[in-house]
Amino acid sequence: MDKVFKVGIFGLAPNEQNTLGSIFKLAASRSRQYEMVGAANKAEAEIILVDIDDANALTEWRSFSVHHGSIPIIKVSKNAPCDTKEDVYLRRPLTLKRVLETLDKVTIESHKYVPELIVGGEDVLDEEATAALQDAAQSAQQTRRTGTKVLVVDDSLPVRKSMEIQLGLYGMDIDFAETGEEALEYIQKVVYDIIFLDLMLPGIDGYKVCKEIKSHKLSKNTPVVMLTGKGSRFDKLRGTMAGASVYLTKPVEQEKLKEVIGQFLPETVANVE
Repeated sequence: MDKVFKVGIFGLAPNEQNTLGSIFKLAASRSRQYEMVGAANKAEAEIILVDIDDANALTEWRSFSVHHGSIPIIKVSKNAPCDTKEDVYLRRPLTLKRVLETLDKVTIESHKYVPELIVGGEDVLDEEATAALQDAAQSAQQTRRTGTKVLVVDDSLPVRKSMEIQLGLYGMDIDFAETGEEALEYIQKVVYDIIFLDLMLPGIDGYKVCKEIKSHKLSKNTPVVMLTGKGSRFDKLRGTMAGASVYLTKPVEQEKLKEVIGQFLPETVANVE
């Protein structure tokens, strides 16, 4: 699903704003797109570009940020540092590659948006998508831990890797199990905040594992999210009867997964946004 991020501008010469507009038009075929918002609509922006070489722009942005300080910013400068841990910089001149890489970085780190990340998908990724996932994986490793404990039960390595990135972006601590038997060993020792459970597992299937989870004293109140390639009403009914809290059909789009995380772990989501 395509997503268009609104970008607010403080400063930047008219020719640079025209360059940005051209870059955004050239990138209109991407699943991750950008558009500039007018001066009157900056409060609707999801990303802010601030020209830190312009004193007036800095003053205007500081006044704006008093009431809109939660919007992530990118500092535009001719002399931007090459390596910074806290702030995000965009170095002049504004080239297509430089602009899109910087904006994409912010959508990953601040908005947790990784359209290339489809749990259970089998698409071959192009160079751009692969680079975005590498950036997301690095961001997930660097994200501050929230203390949320998650168990992912799936025998597919690509699914486990996808979940590692997506959940890692929210600062979660993740355990992985490849079989139902291994999952049941984990719940004997650890109290999890949420469990993602594949339906089709070698050995004990997901239905039986879910029933065991819901009957165990440490995990009976833990939300269980069923992950499966099947989507019939009968399968969903069986999952519900086994105690599943919600049912996601693979391949799971990132927005669907994000909704589930927000539904069961709203504090975890709030802590990283």
